[in-house]
Amino acid sequence: MGFTVPWFRSSVGDVGVAFEQDEARLLQLRESAGRLRVTGAAWCSLPSLEGGKRLESEWGRALRSAVGSGGFAGRRCTVCLPREDVFMQSMKLPSMPDAELDEAVAWEAAKQMNVSRDQIRADWIRTGMIATGDEGVASREELVIVASHQDVLDARLEAVWNAGLRPVAVETHCSAVARLLSRHHRRAADSENCRTVIEVGVEGASVQILRGDQIAFCKAIDVGGRHFDELVADKLSLEVDAARELRQARLRGDSGQTFIDPSTDRAVFEAVRPLLNECAHSVLMCLRYAAVTFRGLSPEQVVLTGSSGSEPGLADQIATTCQIPVHLDDEQDTLARLEDDLRGVLPHDPGTPGAWVAAAGMSLRGFQSQSNPESKARSGRVAA
Repeated sequence: MGFTVPWFRSSVGDVGVAFEQDEARLLQLRESAGRLRVTGAAWCSLPSLEGGKRLESEWGRALRSAVGSGGFAGRRCTVCLPREDVFMQSMKLPSMPDAELDEAVAWEAAKQMNVSRDQIRADWIRTGMIATGDEGVASREELVIVASHQDVLDARLEAVWNAGLRPVAVETHCSAVARLLSRHHRRAADSENCRTVIEVGVEGASVQILRGDQIAFCKAIDVGGRHFDELVADKLSLEVDAARELRQARLRGDSGQTFIDPSTDRAVFEAVRPLLNECAHSVLMCLRYAAVTFRGLSPEQVVLTGSSGSEPGLADQIATTCQIPVHLDDEQDTLARLEDDLRGVLPHDPGTPGAWVAAAGMSLRGFQSQSNPESKARSGRVAA
């Protein structure tokens, strides 16, 4: 006879591989005593694409080195493509069975991308029903269409195979971030818990409204760390690389590693202020659209995350514009706790904890779906 004591149970997730255009972050989590802990972590730079040349072998070598030093358990991994490699668009389609919806979405994505149907892989995320007609009968669905060119997807997956990992799913930043920040909102009683999650990455951002552990609204916006870097470089007459280093020092805040002269800090803030306003306005438009389109979708708070989510002044600007509280972590301090582990595992500064949210969310896919088959069924549409 035997039994399991929950507090001593430990479950290990997939290796989450989050690609950006010129880097990759790898993270594997385990759950122990109800808390997420880091099993392995690694970061590597990737050679840039030159003249359209496929670089699977070079990417594979860089990833293999990262895997070898990362302390990972097992070979299963979930992959996230760079934002610029993913077509993502909200669309309203008539309600239909999932099998028919698969084909309708694929053909619509191919049309929007101006390529043939066999050149892409497409999937969708169901976000909500839209009532139409005098009696308010829901006859259309709002979906987020996600697609990628097949050759682009193959190149990334080939690099992962070359690194010795076994990819089991491809996900979007949105679904991974939603999974991480919904760990404590999976009960039926949490279905009315409504909050906004804004993830600001390198090339762009996403605005999601989560109801419980489900994505009720999702939209990509064209504001990312690269845009902040370029504004700072232009206004302060710096090279983009120097502007990026300056911004990263500000993002680390009070870590004590770098001193920034107050006048320089103010100059950087003034340089990016227009983009802060633009981002906050985009978030406001998303909240207004969701409130009008979907009944009862009124978030009580915003969680701001991502590699550039802690940009000084951004949280204040969103809070002022949208009149809603903004936080840089969830109620359980999930990111702060992961940051502590990352600093103990990695041989270098891990940067802002928000930079690891996508990799963390993908790692959770491994053991969360095994422990909760119902959750797996609900989330199956967000992975290609």
